[in-house]
Amino acid sequence: MKLVLVIDRDNDLGEKTGIESPVVGREKVLDAAVKLAISDPEDSDPNAMFAGIKLCDKIGAEVAVVCGDKNVGISSDLKIARQLDEIASTLKPESVLVVTDGSEDEFILPLIYSRFKVDGVQRVVVKQSRTIESTYFLIKKMMSEPKIARATLVPLGIILIFYSLSLMFYRPEIGFGAIILFLGLYFLAKAYGLERVLEAYGSAVKRSVVEGRLSSVFYVMSAIFLVVGLTLSLNSKSSLEFVATSIPWIILSAIFIIFARAIDAIAEGLNFKKYVSTFFLTSSSGIILWSTSNFLISAKIEEFLISIILSISIALIGIYYLRKFRIKPL
Repeated sequence: MKLVLVIDRDNDLGEKTGIESPVVGREKVLDAAVKLAISDPEDSDPNAMFAGIKLCDKIGAEVAVVCGDKNVGISSDLKIARQLDEIASTLKPESVLVVTDGSEDEFILPLIYSRFKVDGVQRVVVKQSRTIESTYFLIKKMMSEPKIARATLVPLGIILIFYSLSLMFYRPEIGFGAIILFLGLYFLAKAYGLERVLEAYGSAVKRSVVEGRLSSVFYVMSAIFLVVGLTLSLNSKSSLEFVATSIPWIILSAIFIIFARAIDAIAEGLNFKKYVSTFFLTSSSGIILWSTSNFLISAKIEEFLISIILSISIALIGIYYLRKFRIKPL
């Protein structure tokens, strides 16, 4: 038996209709596709499901839909992997044809290849009018999606803030450098999935404010230190001076975040000891960066050596606590 496998990695089906996956069988898939299309006519997933049904009728195969999670990533892929194992054990298909509605769904193809013989992959592209009006509404719809908005509007907003501050202080070259630095960090964060860390930070801040925890004060102070540091750095005469001026404020901001996370852990009855070692290791890294940038500016070898010794001593204290508590660093 051949199987037509439709992929919904971000679980629009479950989020918008409440239908649990996997959905197996032509009639069940058809019913699910209709309900999803009624719930959100602009969603592309129903079209992929209809395409799967059409392909199922054409070749005389079975059809199934597997869904992940709205938080696309490891958690969603684990859910899909479990559903694929369930289908493999119950249906035992000879081979599968995969139907997706976009490149994001195709990231889980290795999971399918490792479990089934794949005869082909069909990507469903929804036809759109090519007028300026339809393009405008398409962009407007994309911007209303939280996932897309966070990935595009947030970095654009930060870039505009950096550049406007540099113009206010008559140092546009510093603002341009800060923008290049931010874009580099942003691309690295996207490449290694670090945006989930930022999302976790945002959730922690929101929870601490809503619940009235003391940590909310530390989160606010952390943001203030970061803004103050970047603002003062705009008066720097060179890139090295910019780094030397901003590093202490950035490290201070990070330390206040560590304090806030420790307070949250205590409030939730979790282990807070790991933040002790993180505090020392963060401080050590900050001293190294600050002393190195100052050495390149002033070439004072004595101060540089003293800072290195101090940094290593602090780092050893952090490592001691790591081993003492037998914990993993953050």
